[in-house]
Amino acid sequence: MFLGTRFNYVISHGRAPRFNADAKVIQVNIDPAEIGRGRPVDVGIVGDAKAVLGQMLSLVRGKFEPQKETPWIDALREQDIKGQARLEPFMHSDETPIHPLRLCKEVRDFLPRDGILVVDGQEILNYGRQSIPTYTPGHRLNSGPFGTMGVGVPFGVGAKAAKPDKPVLVLHGDGSFGMNAMEMDTAVRHHLPIVTVISLNGGWTADPEGGKIGRQLGYQRYEKLMDAFGGHGEYVENPADIRPALERAFASGKAAIVNVKTDFRARATTMRFSNYMT
Repeated sequence: MFLGTRFNYVISHGRAPRFNADAKVIQVNIDPAEIGRGRPVDVGIVGDAKAVLGQMLSLVRGKFEPQKETPWIDALREQDIKGQARLEPFMHSDETPIHPLRLCKEVRDFLPRDGILVVDGQEILNYGRQSIPTYTPGHRLNSGPFGTMGVGVPFGVGAKAAKPDKPVLVLHGDGSFGMNAMEMDTAVRHHLPIVTVISLNGGWTADPEGGKIGRQLGYQRYEKLMDAFGGHGEYVENPADIRPALERAFASGKAAIVNVKTDFRARATTMRFSNYMT
């Protein structure tokens, strides 16, 4: 059952191999134009997700035991445990260059549950999806189903203007940051103290073999932009220094960049979720 979501690349368009090709498909969406758009469905339901779920629950109440363990639930739990086990060594690694998952862990542990997180990029976006949970509705923004890279800092500026009492952290790749980097000047001029954390892996989905033209960006000192703009800048090369740098950046009360050198060899795969629906 696809509930209140579009059939887009984020969920592999609802198709095999991520989803069983023989599965019956139910789609619930408030927009009738989305029903069956992108792939055929067996049952389409037009309605508000909360209202539809409430009606479904009223129909099955007393007819099944929701807490009862099933082979399907056991299989999901096993996949989740295996996936988490694969992530853990990287999230706690003290090696340098810093693994992006270690950076994500530090962001996860630092940001309060009601903080606003914006994530934009390629590798760091995928790593962030795997490792940083969201606890409060409307408090996570990313480049979305159209892959509109470069929206990170602008989204952060808008989020801070809308909710000035909430901490706003933008987790950026270096390539995607470069698309709208000058908006850090906007943040300074309008007194919007967002903190932008850059995963500095030296290129567009860094190219270890050097065979793709134009993908090398180098390890630029983006944090020095804040010297010119009047904000706060930090450069980090060691995992243990990430948390103190975040603390200083937020304590500064200024728009800030924390530029973290990460491992160019790291590749984000669907480490936790790839086998869930096959």
